[in-house]
Amino acid sequence: MTDTPETLEDRARRTAVEWHVRLTSGAVSAETAAAFAAWRRADAAHEQAYQDITQLWQVLPEPLLADRRRRLASAKRRRASGVLRRGWSATAAASLLLAALAGFYPDYLQHPLADYRTRIGEQSSITLADGSIVHLNTDTAIDVSINGNERRIELLRGEAEFDVAHDASRPFRVATGTTTTEALGTRFIVRHDGKAGAVTLLQGKVRSSRPSAHGAQTDSATLQPGQQLAFGTGPLGTPQTVELNGTDAWRRGRLLMNFVPLKQVIAEINRYRRSQIRLLDDKLAEREVNIAVDIQNIDAWLTALEQTLPIKVVRAGPLIFLRS
Repeated sequence: MTDTPETLEDRARRTAVEWHVRLTSGAVSAETAAAFAAWRRADAAHEQAYQDITQLWQVLPEPLLADRRRRLASAKRRRASGVLRRGWSATAAASLLLAALAGFYPDYLQHPLADYRTRIGEQSSITLADGSIVHLNTDTAIDVSINGNERRIELLRGEAEFDVAHDASRPFRVATGTTTTEALGTRFIVRHDGKAGAVTLLQGKVRSSRPSAHGAQTDSATLQPGQQLAFGTGPLGTPQTVELNGTDAWRRGRLLMNFVPLKQVIAEINRYRRSQIRLLDDKLAEREVNIAVDIQNIDAWLTALEQTLPIKVVRAGPLIFLRS
């Protein structure tokens, strides 16, 4: 997968969300209704996208609908009392639209000024000025700074594999939050979701460290090939041996997971999908499964899942629900 522009289908869905928010967040003028009708008639894809959104609205779990109803009721009370009577409609519509877009297009709103980034479902490879190669996985953003003293990458979000060119005079460091990993001639993967992450060593040697508030290193660990170091807000853990075939399977367009709860599988798969999969059964969420998924053909895996396990796949517009 490589960087691609927004598809016509994505654009139709995004616009359908905008229309749904606009039409359900307050009074609709005749002009707005006419413009909406014209948009629906303009292309069969527009009509289908809006049908998908309305179908999704009908099957959303009740807590989500109740929350939306409370928001709209509160807004109507404010309008009835005359508070911000003229300004509320535009402000509320903008807020709701932003929330809707954040739900369907979160990657468009995060780190827009990063040096390099991928959208959800995209992967790309970058050759840096020093000859090192960075492979970006889905929904990933990095900043790059290379000078005469240091080669520094800041992983802002996501997951990347680093194939580091040897240069003894300029250390190669990857920073994720407060944790910095220095390559000692190597190939490794760093993953970070903003709160926690992991470093996995494929080849060579790396050292991860976390400085104190005064700049002195107080916590560090050196990894050997086949080891993974998890990190969060606390002290660094102890490197653990992992199965590398599954760790870097995304580089080959695959997801491989063995004996893990279905909820963990779904969370991983959802990193690659703009159309999210949701579990509706707590017991089903804890069921252990083994998977080998083609990232570019996740729907085929869903079909196989329904055929091999007592699972029902319910498709509702851009969302997919799994239940027993």
